[in-house]
Amino acid sequence: MKRRRFYSIQVTIAMAIASLSVIIIVGAILIAFQVTEETARISSGVYTRQLVRQITNNIDFYIDYLYSASTILQSDGWVQEYLDAASDSDRDTAAADALPTLTSMIAARQDIALIGIFGFKGGSLLAGPPQGGDNAEDLRSGPELNPSIVPEAQSWYELARNRRGEAVISSSHVQNIIQNQYPWVISLSREISDPETGEGKGVLLLDLNFRIIERICSSVQLGRRGYIFIVDRNGEIVYHPQQQLLYSGLKGENISRILESREGYFAGEGDDRDTYYSIQTMASTGWKAVAVNYRSEFAENRESIRRTYAFWGLFFFTASMLISIILSRRISKPIMKLRRSMMAVEQGDFDVTADIPSRNEIGELGAGFNIMVAEIKKLLRRVTQEQEQKRKSELNALQMQINPHFLYNTLDSVIWMAEQGKRDEVIDMSSALARLFRISISKGKEIIEVAQEIEHVRSYLTIQKIRYKDKLDYRIEVDEEILRLRIVKIILQPLVENAIYHGVKNATKSGGEASRCTVTISGFRTGKGMDLIVGDNGAGMSAEILSRIHGSLRGEAPPHKLISADSDSGGVFQPSNPGSGVGIRNVDERIKLYFGGEYGLEFESREDEGTKVFIHLPAIRGEDPLPPLRGASGGLP
Repeated sequence: MKRRRFYSIQVTIAMAIASLSVIIIVGAILIAFQVTEETARISSGVYTRQLVRQITNNIDFYIDYLYSASTILQSDGWVQEYLDAASDSDRDTAAADALPTLTSMIAARQDIALIGIFGFKGGSLLAGPPQGGDNAEDLRSGPELNPSIVPEAQSWYELARNRRGEAVISSSHVQNIIQNQYPWVISLSREISDPETGEGKGVLLLDLNFRIIERICSSVQLGRRGYIFIVDRNGEIVYHPQQQLLYSGLKGENISRILESREGYFAGEGDDRDTYYSIQTMASTGWKAVAVNYRSEFAENRESIRRTYAFWGLFFFTASMLISIILSRRISKPIMKLRRSMMAVEQGDFDVTADIPSRNEIGELGAGFNIMVAEIKKLLRRVTQEQEQKRKSELNALQMQINPHFLYNTLDSVIWMAEQGKRDEVIDMSSALARLFRISISKGKEIIEVAQEIEHVRSYLTIQKIRYKDKLDYRIEVDEEILRLRIVKIILQPLVENAIYHGVKNATKSGGEASRCTVTISGFRTGKGMDLIVGDNGAGMSAEILSRIHGSLRGEAPPHKLISADSDSGGVFQPSNPGSGVGIRNVDERIKLYFGGEYGLEFESREDEGTKVFIHLPAIRGEDPLPPLRGASGGLP
């Protein structure tokens, strides 16, 4: 099964908070920038419309002046007399009288480029700023009419005749009616009629210097690229700062939408969507003044605003990252503490507690964990006690299976010797049997001194020696330094019993003195504790049988399945021997139960060389505390 990848909750929380912060910060910056741009657009629109309104007011002022001037000239008596003159001489006389009125108006308003009166009966009266200066003599001389131009063929002349006295304003154009002069002008023309009859007498022409319009419009700055232009009712360009580009076709304006638009403000479309138009219609002419702005220039410090937003965005992102790390640590710290406690419990440490002071779900989880561990600890303690009690009961039951068998044989021997009149032997055997059971009982104690265990096995061997006589010999060679150490009682007797059984049986088969069974018991200190050794001179065991015995002691096979009932290998697990296999297993488990899995029995045997059983034990002195009961494997059952 593939192991799932581990993700730290601290990293997960930090990344979640950081991601949320990034989304909020970026969203807030975008919204704030959009609001700033929209606010700038609205402010710019309001400001631009105010500027356009001011421009239209200024131009209307000039146009109104032309209307007023045209009205004054129309009603002037000298002008009327000039138009009524029937002959050239009368006309020259009237012109001399009317010309001062025209020149004085030119002198008062230098924005008027030309005043012209063209009579239907012939003749023309012209006044304009002189080319060489502005003194009175130059003004009275007046400009000269271009001989190649017919005034009646000019559009302004025709429009005036068609409108019957209504003033007509033309778009900007090059005025070529004056010889050697071609200025850009805006023309006002109207028919001059008889005040009494209303009959037309001639046409009045007033040219407004185009530079006035240009100066008014160019004086307004709308960013780096913004500008103002003017169109007439028909969509003809009156003024445009890039007029040459328009005429050459390199630039175009959305004239149709400007003329159709009823709004005072609208945005361009398509490729022109970055452009905004502010429109103001002039009352006097119907012309439209159009201001062009660009969205990218609404905020003059657009780049500075972006840098400011970027700086504060980075600042708040850094702050949110620090806060997310602090919060994630604060949130994950009790969880990590709980996790470490759980890992300790997984390793078998049930004394650990999760000290989580948080008054939230994690704190409740920690409290629940502590309760759970305490309950598990109680349960394990109860299970351990039950298992220990069960194991002790099983071992006691096995021990009880061994003792009655031996007691029956011994009593039978006592009866037989009594019948034979062997009084001394009966006394010795009965005395040895009493000592044997006195030590076996040991006032209910399971742990006794080595000296008592040696005394117990000595009594057992005394009884067996009386029974088997010359078929059995034994030697006990135990170092005095271990006699006061403590061990589990009755661990030597089952081993000696097996050694005697196989040794005597072997001696019986051979029938010779050399085959006498000899049992040796020795003991000494080791680096890990002490060893007691029970040896015999029996037939020994093969390597296979020895391996099976060790496997059985490790719990790999039941003892009664190791060898057959008729085997004469001399092994200690012969099932025909009452208590043999079970008794040896009993000894090994009792040692491991009290002292741990590193202690117990170890067999050493070769065929025809006998068998040795090593009992590995700890060196526990009388004043040392006894270890707690353990399972056979050295740990909790």
